Amino acid sequence: MIKTSNNQIYIIMYHYVRKIKKSDYPNLKGLEFSDFKKQIKFFKKNFQILSNIEFVEILKKKTIQKKKSVLLTFDDGYKDHYEYVFPFLKKNKISANFYPPIMCIKNKKVLDVNKVHFILEKEKNREKILNNIFFYTKKYLKKGPDQLRLNQINLKSRYDNKKTVLIKRLLQNHLPFYFREKIVDKIFKDIVNEEEVEFSKKLYMSKKNLQELYKNGFTIGSHGYNHFWWEKINKIEQEKEISKSINYFKKIKVLDNNLSVCYPYGSFNSQTLALMKKYKVKYALTTRTGGIDRNNIKNNFAFPRFDTNDFI
Repeated sequence: MIKTSNNQIYIIMYHYVRKIKKSDYPNLKGLEFSDFKKQIKFFKKNFQILSNIEFVEILKKKTIQKKKSVLLTFDDGYKDHYEYVFPFLKKNKISANFYPPIMCIKNKKVLDVNKVHFILEKEKNREKILNNIFFYTKKYLKKGPDQLRLNQINLKSRYDNKKTVLIKRLLQNHLPFYFREKIVDKIFKDIVNEEEVEFSKKLYMSKKNLQELYKNGFTIGSHGYNHFWWEKINKIEQEKEISKSINYFKKIKVLDNNLSVCYPYGSFNSQTLALMKKYKVKYALTTRTGGIDRNNIKNNFAFPRFDTNDFI
């Protein structure tokens, strides 16, 4: 567990929160619901748990209160967040922010990043997955492993071994987008063997779920429309990601005046920062590790976060 101190705000990042060991996917990397409840009780005892409104007020004043605080954030709009997280937080009168990519809710699509997670859950033999990737890159790209510039891939990770990181990097951003999407689909069907629409319904929240969260005082923020790497797309495409997300929230009436953005994959660039100002976003979140103090509180479009595992 990281060392914490007063006059600091810690934004906590969550993804899968479920009863993992008792599920159909017991090898999925995520947080057991029982451990989540223990963690929240720890936060409640030792920190002030901020609401989105309270956090925005702190940003306006640019003065951090003495008692250390946390802001809870949940990425990707998983059904877990509605079925497990929402009732528990509501019962304990605790606020949180939720960041769903719109494509998953509106179009019943499964993000490539999630397909990769479940491929890795089902197939423990990493070499077999890599061989599948190389088979399809040879078939579709006409390139063998020696032509894929594998030595340029950064294999450093806080949580995964090098073969797992290589699989993630290849299927999430290294291969050309069109072929990458096609290869992920093929391997997902080969290994997970689930229909995408039905799988999406099980994996992500619905429009009604989001509306219920909002009606109960929880905050819904933007995580883009398609969950792209924003630094890899141009400003026009980035603006579409933001505007289409905001328009959807307006349509289903879950948008408030304190809009925040959670960058997909933590990816952004100078063009993104200009768009944050244009759309009057209050603050934006990265995946960089760290807390908020007097030194970076003004850097509100690039706030760092801690993973939930940093507090276990």
